[in-house]
Order: sequence, then C-alpha cells, then structure tokens
Amino acid sequence: MKKNNTYRAQNTKTHVKSQPMSIPKSIPKLIGSKLAMLLGIIIPIAALIGYSMNMNFFSIARILSAFVLIISIAAYLKEEVIYPNPKAVQHDNTLTTKKLLINKKPSKSFSFSLKKGTVQVVLSMIIIILCTYLGQVIYKSIG
Repeated sequence: MKKNNTYRAQNTKTHVKSQPMSIPKSIPKLIGSKLAMLLGIIIPIAALIGYSMNMNFFSIARILSAFVLIISIAAYLKEEVIYPNPKAVQHDNTLTTKKLLINKKPSKSFSFSLKKGTVQVVLSMIIIILCTYLGQVIYKSIG
C-alpha cells in the first residue's frame, strides 16, 4: 500500500499558451467601424420616426446625429478637462489633496488624438451630419 503523505515535486513552471498577435487596426478602419455602427443605429430609428410621424427622414437623422454628437463631445471633454481648484481630486485609485495638487505640475495636457475613441465618434457624427445634408440635396434634385 502507498502512503498518503508522499511528497511530489510541484511543477513551478507556468505554461502560457502563446496567443496570436493581434494586428492593430488603422485609424481609418476604426473610424469606419464606428461610422458603420452609428449608421446601423441612426438609420432605422430615423426611418421609423420619419415614417410614423410623416416627417423628412433626413431631418430626423440630422436631429438624432446632433444629439449623439453633443453626447460624444461631452464624453470627450469629460476625459480631457481637469476641474480648477478642487479640494480633493481622484486620479486613478489614489486621492490627491489640494496641497499636493498645487506643487504637482499637470501631467496630462489637452490633446487631440485620433487614437481616442471619443474623437473617432465625433468625426463619425460630423460625417453623418454632412451626409444627411448631401442626401437631402440629392433627394430634392431627383424628385
């Protein structure tokens, strides 16, 4: 009979499966995917509201796009703006007091980068609004 207290050497090596390298998407592909997602949401809602209220589809799409544009600009500004003279500001998981904030230079400056998702959404909404104007002009010229 075997003893229950036999000691075995534990395997201390951790086997990590190699994951395939993900190819980073380019900025036009990221903007295009956000544009497609927003169009997939705005077009059916605008068509439904326009049909049910007997209103112009392009004006409804423009109004919906303006709402989303305002929300995305607010989200972008929330990321970027540092509120002046707070008593305590929370950065990451640490609480910074006012004394430390005065001595510390701001580490983050206002930046406009196309790598940020909110900037991509703002650009996508501007493209959609411009397309609604263009679509309305084409629609009026055809019929």
